[in-house]
Amino acid sequence: MFRLIKSSLLVIFSAACLNLTAMATAQENSKPAFISDALFVYLHSGPSNQYRIVGTVNAGQSVTYLGEDSDTGYAQVQYEDNKTGWLPKEYVTYTPGLVSQLANLQQEHASSNERMLQLEQQRDQLNGQLNQAVAERQTALEQLEQANRAYEQLKVQLQNTQSSILEKPMVLGAIILFGGLLLGLVLPLLLPKRRGGDRWM
Repeated sequence: MFRLIKSSLLVIFSAACLNLTAMATAQENSKPAFISDALFVYLHSGPSNQYRIVGTVNAGQSVTYLGEDSDTGYAQVQYEDNKTGWLPKEYVTYTPGLVSQLANLQQEHASSNERMLQLEQQRDQLNGQLNQAVAERQTALEQLEQANRAYEQLKVQLQNTQSSILEKPMVLGAIILFGGLLLGLVLPLLLPKRRGGDRWM
């Protein structure tokens, strides 16, 4: 009886070791894969279509390749939270299928559209700033033109003021000169002449 229990335990232990070894080998051989572009593929519990169907995977779905049976041409894959199944290995590919590529392209297209909207907003903002700068420049030019006109008017007024200031002394000087000339001519006639005997010898 003891030998029977011992033999049974030895068989169970050996089977567990083999199972662990197979799982370790499967993990070492596992790699990312994709389901090729079929509508969906049945997954079987063993490496042929004689085994029961345990699920389906859709075209382009990401799975993990675990290994294959070279005799039946079936590959074992892991999908959906550590579930495993077998399917014909021609349905397994290591490049993303058209469905995955389409999803990636749609995501890139959405990102490009979002970026384009951002660039359009920046362009509109820059156009607004440019228009504001042009308007400010036009206002500054008008103010400069007004300042130039005011400067010219002040310049003319200053020249007129300087001319009037210069003209007044000239007139005054001319009057003084004329008066001095008259005085110089008339005064000797009014004063009596000195006698010649008053001179010192």
